[in-house]
Amino acid sequence: MDLRLKGKVALIGGSSKGLGKACARQLAQEGAAVVICAREAAALHKTAQEIKDLGADVLALPADLSLKADDERIVEEAFKKFGRIDILVNNSGGPKLGVFADLSDQDWENAFQSVFMYTVRLVRLVAPEMKKNKWGRIINITSLSVKEPAAGLLLSNVFRSGVVSMAKSLSQELIKDNITINNICPGAFKTERALSLLRKAAQDQKTTVEEIEKNAIKSMPLGRYQDPRELGDLVVFLASELAAGITGTTIQIDGGISKGLL
Repeated sequence: MDLRLKGKVALIGGSSKGLGKACARQLAQEGAAVVICAREAAALHKTAQEIKDLGADVLALPADLSLKADDERIVEEAFKKFGRIDILVNNSGGPKLGVFADLSDQDWENAFQSVFMYTVRLVRLVAPEMKKNKWGRIINITSLSVKEPAAGLLLSNVFRSGVVSMAKSLSQELIKDNITINNICPGAFKTERALSLLRKAAQDQKTTVEEIEKNAIKSMPLGRYQDPRELGDLVVFLASELAAGITGTTIQIDGGISKGLL
């Protein structure tokens, strides 16, 4: 099936590892040129080489996406190299854990910048060119916490929900220029972060990683951690012409974990 992504240019945040990396790889495999960015330069360039080995064109830009100057720089560099950005995948690491009493003003500000304002800035920077081209796809990787607020994840609950609200508010305006904006809520994926948590739990409990994982998946309806490629495939679909009429939605890809109706 031709998803008509050849010749498109995709900018993916937080794409040196995990879900962002999976999005970049899957888009590259469908023929898109990709701009990848993350704070860890070594991991970023390793991922860039893996994508180049797929035969794709890739630009790797070390950046702290919570900083306005870095957001502006990566978009400028992307336009300088490719002349366009057709697909924007907003993806960032989770903010600090904690309940209300644990969080300082600075914690709130850091989460505001790294989760919410990062997304606002990137959309603001790329949408005008998408409008000129009469085509664009904006995909925000959020969290199940936007549907079911999670204990101990207050900052994520608040600011990722803000991203969803912004996307819904913009969707009717952007679709007039054939630009869609959607949100994805991941469940339990076997990313580098998940593996590190499994290893830490195994060390703390003086058992094996396999035993910790076996116990963890007992509560998962799917019976396993999901492969990051599964989320990458959903991103590819939403970025394609097949999803031209899907906008303003928030889609779970959680293997049945969420119990909410919406």
